[in-house]
Amino acid sequence: MDENLNKVIGERPEDIAPKKKPGKVGTFFFCLWVVVAVLLIQAGVSVVGIIPKAVSFLLESGGDTNVYAAKYTEYIQSSSILTILQFVAEIVCIVALSIWYYNGYVKKDKKNGVYKPFIQKFDGFKGVLFILCGCIATWGLAAILSQLVSMLLPSTESQLNEMLNLALGGNAVIGFITGALLAPICEELAMRGIILQRSKRAFGIIGCLVISAVLFGVLHANILQAIYVLPMGFFWGFVGYRYNSVIPCIFCHIINNFIGLVIPVAISPIIIFVVFGAVTAFIGAKAGYFNGAAYEMEESKNDN
Repeated sequence: MDENLNKVIGERPEDIAPKKKPGKVGTFFFCLWVVVAVLLIQAGVSVVGIIPKAVSFLLESGGDTNVYAAKYTEYIQSSSILTILQFVAEIVCIVALSIWYYNGYVKKDKKNGVYKPFIQKFDGFKGVLFILCGCIATWGLAAILSQLVSMLLPSTESQLNEMLNLALGGNAVIGFITGALLAPICEELAMRGIILQRSKRAFGIIGCLVISAVLFGVLHANILQAIYVLPMGFFWGFVGYRYNSVIPCIFCHIINNFIGLVIPVAISPIIIFVVFGAVTAFIGAKAGYFNGAAYEMEESKNDN
């Protein structure tokens, strides 16, 4: 094995004994199950939380479905119940996914003596600049895709706004915390945490980035977001793969959710994408982040 590449990647105890490479089909369905599990937890929390009121309305209506439907709809639209339930659902998901991620990957790395905290792997200012510029660039590309999809399918934008308003608009403070902080943590634990870690040994760097990005779109359950989140998911996946950690991906997601609040709408997303994309590519190339030999060696080590 090349001595220089050994220094870059590092010899790890678990790489000494051969490992069986995971099957692609089984890995894909596992990743799909993670998405389904998150959606089921969120739906389950909502159903459990709404049942008491639903039963109450059913009893008050005396079996009249029209009266029941009117009471239920008015309650959903006029109260903050869905926002509160979304808040609770995100917390439940974070707890479940954190345990899953820790026991499935972090604990194993610690047991094998190869765990390294993210802060020790981070490469200072150039890493911050690369991530920040990359987040801005992919936000610009996502905005371009969003505009294109909205022009081709005008109803998708109104459907998304209605969905977000129901889920996050009931209470401004709770909705902000849920959308800007809790949702990024939950989604990254699932996508660039569990899914990326599981799929990279079976598919390699490109395959795992594509899978985590596409399933990230599926998780959002609407066509507009499913398309425009792809570039963000791909870039965040690259960051997670490079640092072998979900932590920088969580920061990327939180940064992205705040970018729309600070970038003036007068600035063209095309300009944002071109300028910051070029800066990101320059920094990445200069810092050796796109060193194919190192990633190929990492994948071959994962196959052992």
